[in-house]
Amino acid sequence: MGTKRIRNLSRIAAALVISTAVLATAAPARASTTQESVLQDDPQLLGVRPYQLEQRIFFLKAIGVDRLRVSVFWSNIAPRSRSQSRPHFPSPGPRFPQSYPAGAWGPYDNLAAIAKKYDLKLLFTLTGPVPAWATPGAQRREGLFRPDANDFKNFASAVGLRYSGNFTVRDRATGKVWRLPRVDSWSIWNEPNFPSWLLPIWLPNRPKTARDMVAAAPHHYRKLLDAGWAGLRNSGHGRDLILIGETAPRGAKKPSQLGNSMAPAEFARELYCVKANFRPYTEDEARERNCPVTPSARRAFRRSHPGLFNATGYAHHAYSLDRRAWRTPPWRHPIKDNVPIGNLGRLTRTLDRAGFTWGSQRRMSIWITEYGYQTTPPDPVAGVPPERQGPLTAWGEYMAYTNPRVASIAQFLFVDDKPILQYAEDDPKRWMTWQSGLFTQDARPKPFLRDYLVPLHVTQEGLTVRVFGAYRPGKPGTPVSARIEYSRGGGQWFVLRGMQVTNLRGYLNTTVTVPGAGLVRILWTDPTRGIPVPTNPARVG
Repeated sequence: MGTKRIRNLSRIAAALVISTAVLATAAPARASTTQESVLQDDPQLLGVRPYQLEQRIFFLKAIGVDRLRVSVFWSNIAPRSRSQSRPHFPSPGPRFPQSYPAGAWGPYDNLAAIAKKYDLKLLFTLTGPVPAWATPGAQRREGLFRPDANDFKNFASAVGLRYSGNFTVRDRATGKVWRLPRVDSWSIWNEPNFPSWLLPIWLPNRPKTARDMVAAAPHHYRKLLDAGWAGLRNSGHGRDLILIGETAPRGAKKPSQLGNSMAPAEFARELYCVKANFRPYTEDEARERNCPVTPSARRAFRRSHPGLFNATGYAHHAYSLDRRAWRTPPWRHPIKDNVPIGNLGRLTRTLDRAGFTWGSQRRMSIWITEYGYQTTPPDPVAGVPPERQGPLTAWGEYMAYTNPRVASIAQFLFVDDKPILQYAEDDPKRWMTWQSGLFTQDARPKPFLRDYLVPLHVTQEGLTVRVFGAYRPGKPGTPVSARIEYSRGGGQWFVLRGMQVTNLRGYLNTTVTVPGAGLVRILWTDPTRGIPVPTNPARVG
């Protein structure tokens, strides 16, 4: 977004203040003690000037975002990242942030400082691409192929020290020394079951059948997880919120296509060194996966991999997407190990049973850290109509809210990605980027913006309607008045039920009886200005 677009965004924000008071509060709504609203948009947060970043963070805080997920790209911070020769790190060495190029930290320093100013939480994802010197092999696989775990531990330590709350920097313009804020929430690697982020996914053992295929990515990711966990622990973050996984929602298993992504439930089993029946791999099968081979090694497995068993939760990207075709949230992929939002139970059962195999009774929470629906327009290849983006996303949010294992729901993105202009307009590759934002590229709000602020999802059984919604921008802990209203479609609304919503995050989940076919909406009353804020209506009957 350029300066002109930022001004447009500011005008939109001002209009929302005047018309609905949704920007009047200083903090987001709270739903439960666990479920948060997460948003990610790296280009809109890392690639902008400080004054632009502040405008974005003010806006995102005001519309009810609880936490920003941000990718900390290893190759963006590492010195000489394109060189195959390992650089010489000056004293005190690669475990310390001062040994990295000072300017590379700037986007993250600015983000940490401004997010703290507006009391907006951060989730830093330590991830590739990897500097060339930290990966073996041919150039075409640099940045992805078996990153060196010890180098990653050093990098994680350096990031952890810089954002420990004790690291000071000097402002080049003023000479003033100031202390960087602490970041206390982390995840380790992005989509390690997807070939765009980690290679190889499968061992190149020339398998004839799917049974002959040997997983590679989960077992290398386990090394990266151990390394990242150690780096964060060594830099003072041992008691922080730390997530593992960050898995993509789908994959396949074809001997002829070893470059495919891996289904996330299978990835999780392999990560914990268990077969499909949840028994540990043994002998040669264990050896080729770098899993414990001897009884003593199996007894030490939990102790040797603390991240697997002590992480705060497992992060997952629960898109309901199949071959660039978007599905409704209850949809389940025909491959049972794939996990869209409608099949989260497959992932939780897998994690529970894998942990139990190694003597752990812990039920790990699921953090949905990416979610959303693309729209057509702008994407002519894979999208839903703009007016369907909000209702479908609210449906997914309802499913997350009613699942006691889910700790967060996510929105990806804030602003639609640009198309890849080097490809022709009729080439599908032009739209390989993502178009699921609240705003279009030219800063126009999509219909989804209002649905994000005040989502609504209804289900019906006879004349009984379950109404789910949220007043996302409400102040934490402040009761919000709501009226569930009905209309036959002529413009006149009748109150079916009034209530005070005291749920900590502003969620409403109740039933009403409707007189027949028509429309249902929630009319919220902003607790600060007393201005009515209606949801978009949903049809019943």
